[in-house]
Amino acid sequence: MFKAFKSGLLAAALLACAFAPSVQAQTAPAVVAAPTKPALWVIRDANSTIYLFGSIHVMKEGTAWLTPDLQSRFEKADDVWFEIPDLDDKAAATPLAQKYMFDASQTMTDGLTPAEIARVDELLKPSGLNSQMLKPMRKWAVGLIITLQQITASGYATQTGVDLTLVTRARESGQTVHGFETMEAQLKALVPLSEDEELKSLRTTLSDVDTMAQDVHNLFEAWRTGDTENLTKLMINKMKAEDPSGYQRMIVARNADWTPQIETILAGKGTVFVAVGAGHLAGPDSVIAMLQKRGVTVERVAY
Repeated sequence: MFKAFKSGLLAAALLACAFAPSVQAQTAPAVVAAPTKPALWVIRDANSTIYLFGSIHVMKEGTAWLTPDLQSRFEKADDVWFEIPDLDDKAAATPLAQKYMFDASQTMTDGLTPAEIARVDELLKPSGLNSQMLKPMRKWAVGLIITLQQITASGYATQTGVDLTLVTRARESGQTVHGFETMEAQLKALVPLSEDEELKSLRTTLSDVDTMAQDVHNLFEAWRTGDTENLTKLMINKMKAEDPSGYQRMIVARNADWTPQIETILAGKGTVFVAVGAGHLAGPDSVIAMLQKRGVTVERVAY
């Protein structure tokens, strides 16, 4: 179920956007329900303050998520950490796209039924693409393009997502930008480990398309209102059930890699703002849960 949205893989979204024509977003009603207060946590010791902010990589126009309080905390940070530091570097993304999204030794439609191929063509048609044009592309990448097109058509934009907004602000203000991993490492985590897994991934995307708009809305609202319990249910629990191998690669392994890095930051001095996908800060295998198991006190911030 649209792994790029759920697991927060920025590099993959960037690569897919670079290799697929844009789709015109549909007009969507403004968000007017509960106040916009995405979840924020803080870790403190005698010399350090670290804010942990769960980001989302798409945005609905008119969502005022960067409140004065949140912005003030962000601006006070000397250093800002993201999943990857060069998340907007299309020049770096292009060779990685060629390496991981394309495979000349196979044909994208291999293993698909005629009905599934027709469905792929139908979904790609609004962007001017079809299965013949994408024959050298790997199935997982085609599924990602379909997912991002569906998200865009539902009224969400990738270029105004939290991470891209914050990294631009950080650079403009002279804050130091860091990343927990490289773009290539992040992309590797998304790539299925076998042909069977890759075929299953594309088929899951095809079966989820009809409910995708509502699913994205539900996830976005859970993020927007800081409802981590619902995020866990909609994102983490569902991913564990649908794709346990991907969940281990994309969530658990990466969280385990980031956790000691955050402890190292805590051992230093000053104020640091960390913004990573909200899925990495929710559920029993979250960065927060892993930090707590290592004896680090993490508190939810009321703002």
